[in-house]
Amino acid sequence: MLAKKYLSIAVLLVGLFAYSQSFSVKGRVTDKSNQPLEYSTISIQNPDTYNEISGGITDATGTFNVDVVAGEYLIYIETFSGTHYEAPLSVNGHVDLGVIKMEETSVVTLEGATITGNTSMYRMELDKKVYDLSKDAMAKGSSVSDALQNVPSVEVDGEGNVSLRGNESVRILIDGKPSSLVGISDPAQALQSLPADVVDRIEVVTNPSARFEAEGGAGIINIILKKGKLQGFNGSINVNGGIPLTAGASANLNYRTGKWNLFTNLGYRYAERDRESKSFTTRYNSDGIPRYEDMNNEGKRINNGYNFMLGTEYFLDDRNTFSVSGSYRNGKNENLAEVRYTDYDFNMNPFASSLRTEDEKEDDYSLEGTFNFKHDFLDPGHQFTVDLRATYSEESEDGRLREVGEFVDATERSLSAEYQNRVIISADYVYPFGDKGRFELGARGEMEGTLTDFKVDSLAGSEWVSKDLFSNRTDYRQNVYAAYAQFGQGFGRFSYFAGLRMENSDITVKSILNNSVTRKNYVDFFPSLFLNYEFENENQLQASYSRRVRRPRGWDLIPFTSYSNNRSLFMGNPNLNPQYTDSYELSYVAKIGKFMVTPNVYYSNTQDNIQRYQSINEAGVLVTRPINVGTEERYGGDLTFTYRPFKWWNFMGNVNVFGYKTEGQHVDTYTNESGDVITRTTNFDGDGFSWFGRLNNTFNLPANFNVQVSANYRGGMKTAQRERKGVYGVDLSINKDLFNDNATITASVRDLFDTRRMEFTSFGEDFYMESTNRWNVRSFNLTFTYRFNQSKRDARKQERQEAGEMDMEMPSL
Repeated sequence: MLAKKYLSIAVLLVGLFAYSQSFSVKGRVTDKSNQPLEYSTISIQNPDTYNEISGGITDATGTFNVDVVAGEYLIYIETFSGTHYEAPLSVNGHVDLGVIKMEETSVVTLEGATITGNTSMYRMELDKKVYDLSKDAMAKGSSVSDALQNVPSVEVDGEGNVSLRGNESVRILIDGKPSSLVGISDPAQALQSLPADVVDRIEVVTNPSARFEAEGGAGIINIILKKGKLQGFNGSINVNGGIPLTAGASANLNYRTGKWNLFTNLGYRYAERDRESKSFTTRYNSDGIPRYEDMNNEGKRINNGYNFMLGTEYFLDDRNTFSVSGSYRNGKNENLAEVRYTDYDFNMNPFASSLRTEDEKEDDYSLEGTFNFKHDFLDPGHQFTVDLRATYSEESEDGRLREVGEFVDATERSLSAEYQNRVIISADYVYPFGDKGRFELGARGEMEGTLTDFKVDSLAGSEWVSKDLFSNRTDYRQNVYAAYAQFGQGFGRFSYFAGLRMENSDITVKSILNNSVTRKNYVDFFPSLFLNYEFENENQLQASYSRRVRRPRGWDLIPFTSYSNNRSLFMGNPNLNPQYTDSYELSYVAKIGKFMVTPNVYYSNTQDNIQRYQSINEAGVLVTRPINVGTEERYGGDLTFTYRPFKWWNFMGNVNVFGYKTEGQHVDTYTNESGDVITRTTNFDGDGFSWFGRLNNTFNLPANFNVQVSANYRGGMKTAQRERKGVYGVDLSINKDLFNDNATITASVRDLFDTRRMEFTSFGEDFYMESTNRWNVRSFNLTFTYRFNQSKRDARKQERQEAGEMDMEMPSL
């Protein structure tokens, strides 16, 4: 018995030693021609959570050798070109997997191969950058506007205006098409109301090809909403709350069975944003005598809205698919402000003060319906698609304005309403031929109409009296008809893709009250060219060219579009023309092990540049309006990189350095307070240099904790009439997986050090203003996410499936 006891203990100790001992897992990775694949990433992962247990990279011979303790795992291999391999792995001793031959399971398009990591929130393709918002902890419980601040090459200023590489001439799309979710006249406001939890990913296209619509001189930001594809019933639910007061909830649900796939997402968001601004303005009269004004504004912006989307796909057979979806958005927002003015004479002696209170209520809603048909021919990649989208939107604003002081006692109200309908029809055909050839053909029609009512009334006694100067009723109609063709061919490691797009723009702006009509009709051609070369180490070099346009929108053309501050106004310009931009870009994509880097250099030249012109009118009011003035050149370099120094630490960085040069002048004629006709010339010649950058760090800690730290800096910038100082900020989030990874709780802080405030200096021939704006204060947010029938393993499978579909399909925007 004693011998058996000792023998049992010995066997147990041997078993424990064997289990805790590290064993080697080795093999060799090659392509289908048996050529070694150097720098392929090897990852040994937990099969339930996909957390990496061990890993390494292949050497010059394609060989790898990693150590891991005994157990059941997944081995996951990713080559430089993005090809994946995954298989179960049982380790109870040393394992030799032999030769693993990587098949080309994805199509490499002529515009560049996809380079991706399966656990990264960011991947780069030569024709676009893709940011996976579902993996960004900072995006949980936030708005799309907030989430865009972490996307490489994208900036969002304090007012929510979005720019790409420092240029605000950017086109924002939803699922590849213009959408009512972006609003009618104020995309910044709409993106602040849209919950980020309903968004799957964000695509950034800096130099679009001819198959994309030509609108947007700086490029395109495409926001892709979540649409489930997993079998059965599954989904996720998010709830969140924060300080300043924020509350929200969203759900993404999917049911797929047989030939049907039903998907929906819905979200509600309530958010209060505390705002503050101050300025000191010097105004000069026609004799050059100054008058000074000190302004202090404390306000609050309240966003309160919900959105709902329901859609279905029907797989008629293996080659024909129909999809139909509809969405509804409703918002009730409010702007509250208290503005204090102190006026000084030319000797800086105060002579007047007043308090202005503003209460503006905004109601908006939109309806949208989409239909898509896709036919896949027998040959892979041979495809025909038809898309139809129809939208209807309404926005109304009711502002109550009260100002009381020594020399003023006024009550005013401003009323505005906008009604917009839009129909988009497009058809696209893709024909691949040979090994690396492709031909594309497509047509598109967009019909849009917007009716705008605007008026301002002043209370006189007990009656409201209309202020005719600020009243207008405008009918804006824009029809754009387009057709494009593209052709590409590959020769060995070199490939090209050339395209030409024609767009006919028909625009009519009718001012109904004063019976004036402005018509614009023009036909433009937009060529594009992409040249690509793949080196032996699979690094890639691409040169590209495209021509783009920025058309004036309705709010740019309507003679009067806003009235909340009677000392500073924004007015449209019916004579505004489109601006045209020629863009050139040189990109290099390289991946060495776990380090991926994409440097870009770019240059653009814009004709009939649209700029904002500021001047003092005969009533002493500062008026801002858009004008065409001369040319603008932009040039710079953009560097994006990702690296994983340790398996518990990932970081991603983006730096954009750019210069700009403007040439031109604007001649303005006005009547001063004495009745004299004055002509003034403003010179817009100038140049400057600026930069912005961000660094995003993710730390995977024990006990399923993850920490994300994101820092960004936006350098100062000077234009002909404005100079902005630099600003920086840091965001922090901590999340933990719960309930066997079926749930996640996330705590985040935006603007950790409370530093994000914008400082401006504006100047002209008859004014000079220094101002500080802060559109949001430091905020805290807590989010809880629960996933049902949707494990992280299933999510990654869906991710792989969608990545494969994106490689096979040629989207048309």
